[in-house]
Amino acid sequence: MLNNKKNTKPNKAEQLMYKALNRAIQADDLRIYLDYGKINRPGSPVYDPWENLLPILTPVIIGLILILSAGVLFGLMFIIAMLMIYTSYFKKKLYHRLIERTKAYITSGYEHCQELWDFGGLVFVNAHNKKQGCVAPEGDWKDFVVQHFSDYMTDNNNQPETSTDETPAETETKTA
Repeated sequence: MLNNKKNTKPNKAEQLMYKALNRAIQADDLRIYLDYGKINRPGSPVYDPWENLLPILTPVIIGLILILSAGVLFGLMFIIAMLMIYTSYFKKKLYHRLIERTKAYITSGYEHCQELWDFGGLVFVNAHNKKQGCVAPEGDWKDFVVQHFSDYMTDNNNQPETSTDETPAETETKTA
């Protein structure tokens, strides 16, 4: 049954819920928190192995080269210093990139959002009341969006446009 649900296209109600989710994310009314241990591992759609491997592997390899060329003490000091810099600076940058990649993946399509939700490691939180949240995959993000962001589910096509009836070419000729 779960495989059939993944392969089906979203119905109109699910599309409206997904649209509301995207609008809430763009308006920063919905915050996305991650369980880094769960979402940043092999099998996750947003996992990048090189992003996790290179920041640690590079200083170790350079340190080993320094051990062989300049001495054991100098090489080990280099490795320790670089690992301290990694834990205090680069790890925060990598977490920020993971959050941005996750947001981009969620907003790239309903199927991607549902796939990541089913994988787990996400928490959607109402930015105006941080006690209101929904944890993946146990919670239902659709119900959460309907309960807290239903105002984003309506189309704003009925609002009058503020532009004039003139075409851009007519406006340019009048200003020239």
